Amino acid sequence: MQNGKKVLATTSTFSKQSSAALELLGAEGYEAIRNPFERKLTEDELIDLLEEHRPVGLLGGTEPITRAALETAKSYLRAVSRVGVGWDNVDHAAARELGIPVSRTQGILDQAVAELTVGMILAALRRIAHQDRRIRSGTWKKEMGGLLSSRVLGILGFGSIGQRVGELVNAIGARVLFHDPVPRDVSWAEARTLEDLLRQADILTIHASGSGQLLGSTELELLSKPGVMLVNTARGGMVDEEALYGMLSAGKITYACLDVFAREPYEGPLRNLDNVLLTPHIGSYAAEARVEMEVMAVRNLLQALGGS
Repeated sequence: MQNGKKVLATTSTFSKQSSAALELLGAEGYEAIRNPFERKLTEDELIDLLEEHRPVGLLGGTEPITRAALETAKSYLRAVSRVGVGWDNVDHAAARELGIPVSRTQGILDQAVAELTVGMILAALRRIAHQDRRIRSGTWKKEMGGLLSSRVLGILGFGSIGQRVGELVNAIGARVLFHDPVPRDVSWAEARTLEDLLRQADILTIHASGSGQLLGSTELELLSKPGVMLVNTARGGMVDEEALYGMLSAGKITYACLDVFAREPYEGPLRNLDNVLLTPHIGSYAAEARVEMEVMAVRNLLQALGGS
């Protein structure tokens, strides 16, 4: 296989669930070079792999696809296709300057992330993980939970994923409120200002785009209803983790469910709290969604490469 037909796939699980994406690349004459570390790459590791293999295409993960990486590969890299929805890890300004198109798999993960979110909420309301741990430690003691249908769900970020979460929760019977800078017109959910959303929500779930912090100590203090719960399956860094730890420790926030963290792998103090449910960034880790996402990413890449 010649250098001009190589594609670097950096996601740690690329093609592990299905060979469909590999077969699609192979049918067009491309050789896939997979991530040898089977984890999120650092900037330097990405640069080293780009220089070693000189691919024409990059099927990117969540690693930092920086100006330095893109400039390193500017003589041979012709397109970047994110295997995922978020692409804040890509230096878009540098990509535009270098003429390297960037695409993503928009919409593919809506159901997978929404189901994880609702699953975490239900697990937290019924204290499923906590009670499982108690039985394993030899304690048979029932803990009273609550019904999602009796709660007010506040959704911060009401794009496609946020709306899908709202649809599922609305079907269960919960009241749905949302805040989004873009006007949304749905009959089953009510728009609120950010402050009103935080004050009225029994459960707040984050589905905003971007990478900036949305909930610092000031905003977290507004989550004041008894038994309030916070869920983040969107982006790490959107919640001040230190402030959240303090609120959870003091009982001001009753429970938190987190799938994303400012630094991953997460090794911080939230691991020591019983009123936190933690998962290792598994929003896309549903086999069906993962396969579909990889295939879409390959198709986006092939389109950008012009079928060459």
